Amino acid sequence: MHREHLRPIRPQVSRNGLDAFAVARQHLRSLTSNHRSHTHMKLHYLLERRPKIFRRVLGVLVAAMISAASANAAADGFRAPTGIGVTVASGDQTTLYGLSTYWDSICTCAPLAERGLGVRLYAQVAYWHGTQRPSDFRSLWEGSVTPALRWIGPSVGAAAVFAEAGLGVSGISHTRINQDRQFATGFQFNEHFGVGLAFGEKRRYELAAYVRHVSNGSIKQQNDGETFFGGVFRVALD
Repeated sequence: MHREHLRPIRPQVSRNGLDAFAVARQHLRSLTSNHRSHTHMKLHYLLERRPKIFRRVLGVLVAAMISAASANAAADGFRAPTGIGVTVASGDQTTLYGLSTYWDSICTCAPLAERGLGVRLYAQVAYWHGTQRPSDFRSLWEGSVTPALRWIGPSVGAAAVFAEAGLGVSGISHTRINQDRQFATGFQFNEHFGVGLAFGEKRRYELAAYVRHVSNGSIKQQNDGETFFGGVFRVALD
């Protein structure tokens, strides 16, 4: 038997067939690459959007608190403020001077009252004075509305210790103060925590130390924010 008869039979593939196979393989690789790229973009989008979604939820919650307080006040008819306050605080080369008014018993919730808790609504106008020199951005104005949860301790004579924590919204007249502190947006969030003493007849006077932070929650960069440490003196009007 001749050796050529023992050689394996190889399929004959035309040049055009090889070209078609190469094109199909390249197309498959392209589809796979595009799918991976699209998946990566979706994951990146979700991770990037997650903080924004959180901030929107936070904004909705704050708005809901303010709306609930307003609705409760409207149901009882418009009420005059319970009292007024004066604030002085210091931040990073910035001094804050504030004049506020407040309304007590915004939320008459039994579960809160049973635990010695109450809700107070603050409205404040504050002037920020920047002390950095040289600077072309030396001051700004801030208006804020802040619902606060308050705890009042047992009375000791005519005095009682209290603590409060608030979360609200602010608007500022300028988005920059001092040479290097920027806020990016006129809309800001504010939060504060304070501890103080209520004293006098019917505990109508309050003196408290507090820390207050103002920033836009990274809605837009550059968002330096500002933290103040200060004191507040309040007087009830009734």
